Amino acid sequence: MTQIRKPRDVFGGLIVMTIGTGFLVYSRALDIGTTSRMGPGYFPTILSIVMILLGLVIASLALRAPTTEHSFGQVPWRGLLLLIGAVLFFGFVVQGLGLAPALLVVVLATAWASRYAKWRNSLLLSIGLAAFCTLLFIRLLGLPLPMTGPWLSIDYWSPAASTQTPAAAPPPALPTPSR
Repeated sequence: MTQIRKPRDVFGGLIVMTIGTGFLVYSRALDIGTTSRMGPGYFPTILSIVMILLGLVIASLALRAPTTEHSFGQVPWRGLLLLIGAVLFFGFVVQGLGLAPALLVVVLATAWASRYAKWRNSLLLSIGLAAFCTLLFIRLLGLPLPMTGPWLSIDYWSPAASTQTPAAAPPPALPTPSR
């Protein structure tokens, strides 16, 4: 019995192949169409095949290459928690903070997950990504996301604004049935 030389890469390749196979199975329910008239299942099917092939290449190269590793190693808990936390943070605050500030925080948090990231480069990257995504998603694609949300306005946090209620409008008249 031969020993697997790079178990991490073999395991990663198998995961990529499994995900690709899952997407391939679920995309079969969609119409593929032809190359000239692509159906809704065309792109997911091609992407699934590419993922399966990529996973196969990763796993096969790992079986052939020499290694210096002997196990899966330690789990980078800080990076794992920061990445998962950043995704959850974005989902919960994008409407309240807005797209640009939420992306600034998310990119900085994910950069802090790496021990190789420098703060200056991370800050420049987060500003650039926030500006690019704001331009792309809000201006060009017209998604209904706020650039800066209501949580960043003074009126939102002002106690005077929360105690003032607009004048109550009379209830709408009920329509009378026509005969």
